Amino acid sequence: MLRLAISCALLIGFAPASQAAGVCASGASETRHSASIGGKHLEYVACAGTLPVRSLKGTTGRIFYTAYIVPTKRTRPLSFIWNGGPGADSRLLHFHALGPRVFRGGTLADNRVSPLGTSDLVFVDPVGTGFSTAHRPEQAADFYGTNADIASVAGFVGDFRRTYRRRDAPLYLVGESFGTWRAAGVAEVLIDRGTKVAGIALISGGIPLGDLPDRNRIRALSLDSRVATAHALGRLAPELQADRERTLAEVRAWGLRDYAPALADPDALTPERRTAVIAALAQYQGLPVSAIDIPTLWVSPRQFRTGLLAAEGKTLGIFDMRTTGGSGDDTAEARLVIDYYRASLRYRHGTYAGIDGPQSDAGGTWQYDQSPITKDTLARAMAGEGPPSPSQPWTLRAMEKAAGLRTWVAAGRYDSLNSCAGNEATVAALPGSVAARFVLRCYEGGHMMYEDPRETDRFGRELSTFLAGGA
Repeated sequence: MLRLAISCALLIGFAPASQAAGVCASGASETRHSASIGGKHLEYVACAGTLPVRSLKGTTGRIFYTAYIVPTKRTRPLSFIWNGGPGADSRLLHFHALGPRVFRGGTLADNRVSPLGTSDLVFVDPVGTGFSTAHRPEQAADFYGTNADIASVAGFVGDFRRTYRRRDAPLYLVGESFGTWRAAGVAEVLIDRGTKVAGIALISGGIPLGDLPDRNRIRALSLDSRVATAHALGRLAPELQADRERTLAEVRAWGLRDYAPALADPDALTPERRTAVIAALAQYQGLPVSAIDIPTLWVSPRQFRTGLLAAEGKTLGIFDMRTTGGSGDDTAEARLVIDYYRASLRYRHGTYAGIDGPQSDAGGTWQYDQSPITKDTLARAMAGEGPPSPSQPWTLRAMEKAAGLRTWVAAGRYDSLNSCAGNEATVAALPGSVAARFVLRCYEGGHMMYEDPRETDRFGRELSTFLAGGA
């Protein structure tokens, strides 16, 4: 049950939840709550507030956060969590997966697998999302770029840890989709400043390692997701449809042995060999032979999504290829979110972008300034293979600089933007001392794998284990 909100004061030490001592920073709204998490009754404090940030150009703004803290004398891990976009607020991970209360049956209910059972949680909305704003609206674009974003969020994380006196807490950074770039980039910045980072969790965004040297190998392994999708939709030949795991193993072996070399040098193939590769590609993906680009032997993610059910006039979903059609109306959920902040958390300031305030234009004006945009990278983006320019190798650099840093990677089998098999191959190619510190997870879901009822609990439990320092 919610208790009456109490006044906020700068944290000077945790106290039992039954005491009236303030936990939240000055200016933040503080409320007390309880929930059933991990089979146990848990009392916690919610802090909803903002901290000032500065862009690389020197302009200023404020980042809004929702922190959930379990008052105790033990040193608990502290995990910062955000979504991606770019230009997305933290609602998905907050209210669909990791917060102490999540959407269930049209209302907010206790999240029995929230990582709050093992780690304090700080949900972060970058400038231009949620209640976070630039001080001068006309200067908001100063925060809308990859380098500016990493800098401002790294500053926020440092300031939060100082303000809440949590510099001794094991530090974790959790990002989804584009937010994986933010997590890896912020980790490197903090490590360079002498901050110890215990781990980063990368959800549905691959592993930010720069422009991969063997793209043909990763493309070949992306067949794994497509074959699984075609199987789920009943589009494979009977002999392939009969045993999914056997088919996936067969396709993965064929992809590495035959398809990757063919992609690397299609002109070297004999006519007979080219014909055989095209026939296999069509069969494994459930596509007609006419869907295969004969000169390159490639079917882009966009072409696969539009081609598999073309006869029915349907396009597969970007985030979950088992689905077709739109994402639905989230008006009811948005109303629950704003009511939660205004009534339950007693946060009265500002407007929430996209709910009771205008939608941010961050995504449409974003500057991918972390690496050059070229004709090739732009073409890949248009074909559905990611952003218009590659990441920097933030993950590798951070893990090489910090020998204790561990990385947890999650992907959904039916996500058109990621590949479980690709993640495995990417990590296997890294130096052994780095590869050994990865934890890879593959879920039978899409981009938001935690929304699949069969994987919801598993996702929450496994991430909770990682944030507690386990595997």
